[in-house]
Amino acid sequence: MNCYECQTENQRVTPAVAVCSQCGAATCVDHTNAGHAYTEIHSPGALHLHEVPGRRMYCSTCSADRAELAAAGATATG
Repeated sequence: MNCYECQTENQRVTPAVAVCSQCGAATCVDHTNAGHAYTEIHSPGALHLHEVPGRRMYCSTCSADRAELAAAGATATG
């Protein structure tokens, strides 16, 4: 399996080392970002995110989407 990002951006073949936890795309070392999954906890007036145990791998596209969610003002709880 080869990295989807390398193939579509640079037309090069690079072996994949992970699969994105969110979209399922295969990624190489350069396009893989380690992170954590969160569950949403809704309470009056605020959205809180609770970290799910374990590490998750994300592609560069999904990592950017997750950063936007964090910037939107949701607070994370461990």
